[in-house]
Amino acid sequence: MEFWKRNLYSLWATEFLAALGMALVLPFLPFYIRELGVKDLHDVERWSGFVFAAPFLVATFTSPLWGWLGDRYGRRMMLIRAVFGFALSSSLMAFAQTVQQLFVLRLIQGGASGFVAATLAIATTTTPQERMGYAMGVLQTSLTTGAIIGPFVGGLLADRIGYRDIFFITGAFGFVAGILVIFLVQEKERTPEEMRVGGWFSNYRFVFTSPTLVVIFSASLIAQLAIMAIQPVLSLFVETLWPGTEHLATIAGGVFAVTGFASLLSAPYWGKKGDRMGYKRTLAITLLGTGISCAPQAFVSRAYQLLLLRFAHGLFAGGILPALYALTTLNVPEKRRGGVLGITRSGLLIGNVIGPISGGFLAASLGMRPLFLFTGALLIAVTFAAGGMIKEPPP
Repeated sequence: MEFWKRNLYSLWATEFLAALGMALVLPFLPFYIRELGVKDLHDVERWSGFVFAAPFLVATFTSPLWGWLGDRYGRRMMLIRAVFGFALSSSLMAFAQTVQQLFVLRLIQGGASGFVAATLAIATTTTPQERMGYAMGVLQTSLTTGAIIGPFVGGLLADRIGYRDIFFITGAFGFVAGILVIFLVQEKERTPEEMRVGGWFSNYRFVFTSPTLVVIFSASLIAQLAIMAIQPVLSLFVETLWPGTEHLATIAGGVFAVTGFASLLSAPYWGKKGDRMGYKRTLAITLLGTGISCAPQAFVSRAYQLLLLRFAHGLFAGGILPALYALTTLNVPEKRRGGVLGITRSGLLIGNVIGPISGGFLAASLGMRPLFLFTGALLIAVTFAAGGMIKEPPP
């Protein structure tokens, strides 16, 4: 097997385990907040937004720093640090006694991890340029596979063993991921000259003086904001569609998982499509399709209807990030990729922060159904606003 493929599949396994652990807690997190003493529904919605957003808030600032340090001292080292940091911080959440403690531990998790940016930096510097879309699509399936299995398994476990022990399982997945990196992942050797990347803030100047990278950063932020706005209240929305409370966590996990399953099926397809017809065009199609599939979800009356629409939503959503990452890579010199991908990733993380918080407050103020209309309109607007401004270098 070629070196770049062997490395790619090792990175896939590492990212999958970390993503699986992170996704285990998603379907029951609002219910865990209730267990920690928050009883009012509107307070649960608001705290769900804050707790969902907490890791992304800190990672917004630390991800570019870890990327720059990886460019300068070694990207593999940063990946090892990230997955072990994730493992420790996740395990500590099992001991939370109040929602405030859970919030602080989620903040620590965001600052300590950052495995996605590190994985991308290693992959984009060891993969041939003509296979970049394929590689980004494959890596995206690691996240989406975790998003499929994690919520469903997390829901099943929550109904059977309770919430706290699941955080120890999450930590164990992170620990195993770290072992995989140590023994399987290799980094491309670089000369001392290639590791001279300038100061940390030089990457910010590079990004925000490039019109194309500014548009990619902004599109990443707004698209992720729209997609994440519904996440903290999705379980609560399922609760309104499901009669009674029996198997509720399992059904909520299934609703989370079906979007990831659809993304898993579609991400490699969109990656290969980008290699053939261009990443800019692929980005436009997937953004538009994701936006159009959001609006009908506001009008469902049964859980199975929501499942079907979330599946259609995931088929398009699976192609957004591979196209964005490939476009970023093509517009950045190799020696800066870790730092710049960290900044691009911070755009996604800002969306991850603002999206759940705004979604929680909008749900508390207007109800949950209008959120689907809001996210669909925002994604469609991004498609047309960014489509004519992103530049794609010729192959």
